Amino acid sequence: MRFMVFEKLRYLTVDVEQHLAHHHALGRTFGVEITLNDPTLLRSLDDAAYERLVRDLKGYELSVHLPFYGLNIGCYDRWIADYSERTLREGLEFCARLNVSAAVTHTTIPALLGEHSWNAWLSRFLERKARLELHARAHGVSLRWENTYEEDFRLFDAMIAQDPDTKFCLDVGHVRCFAKRPATDFIDHLGDRIVHMHLHDNDGTDDHHWPLGRGDVDYPAIVAALPRTALDTAVFELEPADLKESLPQIERHFGTMI
Repeated sequence: MRFMVFEKLRYLTVDVEQHLAHHHALGRTFGVEITLNDPTLLRSLDDAAYERLVRDLKGYELSVHLPFYGLNIGCYDRWIADYSERTLREGLEFCARLNVSAAVTHTTIPALLGEHSWNAWLSRFLERKARLELHARAHGVSLRWENTYEEDFRLFDAMIAQDPDTKFCLDVGHVRCFAKRPATDFIDHLGDRIVHMHLHDNDGTDDHHWPLGRGDVDYPAIVAALPRTALDTAVFELEPADLKESLPQIERHFGTMI
């Protein structure tokens, strides 16, 4: 299993050594999940910038978190849906430039949708999902769909019905604060379609991204359920100080795997 820590792309374009120093902990090197949260910065990269990234990240296992702010590939407004799909394609092309084989994307579902609106959104979403999956495969990338606001499994079931090979990233913090149910419910339901996880903590009131142990995400139960998944990548979505605070909990829960 690959253990990683997230880094925003902008961190990797300035003072790389400083920003990667905390990836060396517990006697090992944690990989890097590059978060493309700023599409404007992504679009500004030239060949020299890509060459620097390849050089600076050599020796680190990599994955990419595709852009997510404001995106909605199932949006009724076609301009917004087109822009969203194009932006995610740009992220997949970034993966290809860095020879990264795993990318995470949010489902982009809005937080609140009425029943009629949900069904219409789903139809539009599935059409674009299929195109994005084809684009990802053409670039040698395994696309992993991350839960965000979903409270139940009906979206995931529809995605699997469309394509049984759909893979998921389980964000345990999102489950705690948005779904309000145990993360093991998602593990039991999705099983070996879960190949990626995002790990952080909260108390159910917001998506705090706290250090492990500061909130009440049930990590012992999650770790015990991991054999029911096909997990190949686990990412600590924590800032450097919060990763440092989390290290005793990481060693406690994941020590035999690291």
